[in-house]
Formats: sequence, C-alpha cells, structure tokens
Amino acid sequence: MKASTTFLLMSLILAVSAVAAPAQTERVVFLDNRQDVVNGSSTYDPATRTCGQGKYTVFTELDEAARALDTADTLYVRAGTYSRAPEVRPVNVHGSRVNYWTGALAVSASGTPEKRKVVSAYQDETVVIQAKPGASHYNPEPGDNTFKKSSHYYPSPAISIGGAYVDLLGFKTYGQVVISGHDVTLQQCDLGGGGPHMNQGQVVAINSNRRGGVYNVVIRSNRIHHSCWGEGRANASALMCYNASFIVENNEFHDNYGADIRVKDTGGQQGRDVVIRYNFFGPSRLHPESNTGTGGLNQDKQIDRILIHHNVFFEKSVGCCTDGDPPRKGMFIYNNTFINCGRDLWGWTNAAIHAHNNLFYHSKPRQRFYDVQAKPVSRLQADCNLFFSTAGDTHWWNLYRVRAKDLDAWRRYSDNDRNSVWKPPELVNPSGKRPEDFKRKGKPDDVAGSTHGSVCGAYVTGKEIIGLLPKKRGKQ
Repeated sequence: MKASTTFLLMSLILAVSAVAAPAQTERVVFLDNRQDVVNGSSTYDPATRTCGQGKYTVFTELDEAARALDTADTLYVRAGTYSRAPEVRPVNVHGSRVNYWTGALAVSASGTPEKRKVVSAYQDETVVIQAKPGASHYNPEPGDNTFKKSSHYYPSPAISIGGAYVDLLGFKTYGQVVISGHDVTLQQCDLGGGGPHMNQGQVVAINSNRRGGVYNVVIRSNRIHHSCWGEGRANASALMCYNASFIVENNEFHDNYGADIRVKDTGGQQGRDVVIRYNFFGPSRLHPESNTGTGGLNQDKQIDRILIHHNVFFEKSVGCCTDGDPPRKGMFIYNNTFINCGRDLWGWTNAAIHAHNNLFYHSKPRQRFYDVQAKPVSRLQADCNLFFSTAGDTHWWNLYRVRAKDLDAWRRYSDNDRNSVWKPPELVNPSGKRPEDFKRKGKPDDVAGSTHGSVCGAYVTGKEIIGLLPKKRGKQ
C-alpha cells in the first residue's frame, strides 16, 4: 500500500502542476479548430486565439495534435467540438464495422516518471470529443441487443490512451475512453456513452494484451454515465477492465445500463490491488431495476485484493456484488454508506468477503442487507457494521431464502456481525439525493473492537469528500 500511496501523491502533484503556467523548459502545443487558425502555425497566441503574433505551435486536427506529443510535453485543447474518423482498419463484427482501440483523440506518446505527458482542456474551457462525427448525444437505445443503437452506435472510441505516464484532464466525451497504457491518470472529465470495445458498451475500458497488462491507472473526479448493452447486460458496465489493476476515486456514477464498475479480469496483476474509494454511486434511469454499484471478479483472479471503502451507494439494485471468483487475498468492503439499495451486499458465489464498519440504511420495503447465495457462509467475515430500517420489512438472505428479519436472528444463523449494531444513523438528510446528505449528525461512535475505528459509514470525520473533488484552478 505504501507504493500505491506514493504513486497517488505523485500523480496528484503532477496533475495539479499541469494547470499551472508552463515552465520555460516545457514544450507546449495547442489544438484549436477555430476557423481562422492556421494548421501547423508556430505563431499562435492563446490570449487571442489567432496566429501571427504568438510563440506557440497550433494544430487544427486531432490526429496531428496528438502526434505532436511525440516531442511536445503538453497539449492544450481550446474550447470547441472535435471529431474525426480514425485511420485504422475496422473489424466486421455482429454486422457492424467497428474499431476497438483507436480513438478520435488517440494519445500514443509516452512520457517518463520524471516528465509525464499532459493532455488537457485549456483553463477549464468546454472541450467536446465526439466518437461519432456530428453526434453530441448518447446511445439512442442503450438496451438494443442488435448493437446498432447501443454498443456499436459509436464505431470508434472518443479517446484512447496507449502511451505510458500520461495525464488527461478536463474533456467531455460522447463515446468511449479506452486505456491500454500504464501509469495513466484520467481526471476531471465528463465521460458518457458506451462504445464498441470488445462489443461491450463500456464508457471506460481498461485493457491491454501487452505483457504486464495495465497498471498504475488512476480514474479520479470524473462523471461517468450512459453505458449501454453489449453482448448481454453483464458487460454493460460503465468501467470494466481486462488484465488490469487501477484506482477509482472521487467519481460520480449515474445512469448506467450495467454495473458502474466491473472488475472483470485482473490477469498479470499479482502483487497489486484494485482500490475503489470516495465515489458516489447514484441511481440509473436506463434500466427499470436500476443497476449494480461494483461487481466482479469474473475471470483471471490474479489481483491480490479489491478494497472498496468510503463510498456512498444510493438507490442501487445491488450495492456491492461478488459474482465470480474472489481476489487472491479477498475483497475488503469497509466504511461505506448504503442508502436504499435493493441488496446492499450480494455474494453469488462463496467468495471471501470482509465487510466492516459499513452503514446500511433502508426506508423501503423488501430490501436486503445481505444476499449470500452460497453455503456455508463461513467465508463471509462481517462485523462492526451499523444496520437500520424505518420500513419494518428488511431481510438477511442466504441460499435464496430469508434467513433473518432482525440482527439477533442473523447472528444466530450465520455467526457474523457479533459486534454490529442496530441503531438510527442520524443522517443529515435521509431523504436527500446527494452524498453530503448522508453525513452523520454530531460525533458518531458506533462500534467497538474494529481495526477501522468506531464509526460506521463513509463519513467518519465529516470532512471527507465523496464524489467530485473541487477543481484547483491555476493560470495557464
């Protein structure tokens, strides 16, 4: 964990420095598609968005600007809408011609640990990248099982990052982002629309067939939404990975057709963790049953641990789901807040789930705290949690049946949650819809004997930021 913490700190420092004034030794290029900008000019002035009196090189086309990163350090993109048809040979699949890997904005250049490549919207300007030229809208029928209006609606990704040591900031996409490089940070973006990668409709696909896969990827402070059907609903996740490990923090997920996050495949990631923290998992209007917050693993269980902590899960059909094999050292779900989810924790197989210091709150009928479909439940290690329901109709399930309707009965049945409590959580606004509504009043002190402390839920001190981080503005 120390290595992960060091990497996170360095990537945050580098990302913040990307919005500061360029250093004299830094080579900066611009992308600006205003009509009077001259492609390839070396006299671009960012203050006037004109050529002739400035000192910067500017491009008007996505592909030329991205290629300039082979020698440049930073690419700033000016306000506007950008698109292109990538010059790659598409594949014929499911009756469509699609491109899995190359985006309209295709970042293939690599930086170094000491000098990362930066691709950023300029000074918080609104920059739109279209996966499909002319389409500034999301998949028209996210549940379409013919692919035409769902995962193949956009024939290519909007953005692809194949290089290493790259920071990408501040874009709005209509279409998919594909990350196949390592040491990549994706932050402060508005990412929407499911794309064609693997025909699966993800908004963010993290995948590589290269040796070692994808690692040291940070997905931070983005809105991620409008995934769509792709070879089944299980593949319609907003964020899905193959051969990858990553950190997902301070994002807001909403309106996705499948799960918000599915940790599907972690091949080649021994010794690494997947970390999911400080996110707000909101409801979905794209499916009548809402959707799952986090799910996995499905295959290649080579990751050490999945750590899910300090998140708010709000009105999900399932909060956290273990629908496949467990990680090598287990799944650790702690200090999360679950508000009115149909099932807070769902274990489809007998996975090693460690659940501690979570807050489970129900105000609707027929909701389930746990739904563990395996026998015995011995691999479930749950304790020091807080449960409460105002509905008078809430359950713990095992093997497709109600096994308990109160905490004492659940303890007797499962031998879990011995030090857990049933008590009102004293939420700031239990009928609210934003993560801060689910802070705790006063100074909560809930449980004893937990290694995670005495407070249950995502808000321990009350100062945590769940969801998007405030933008740190700087002069460029």
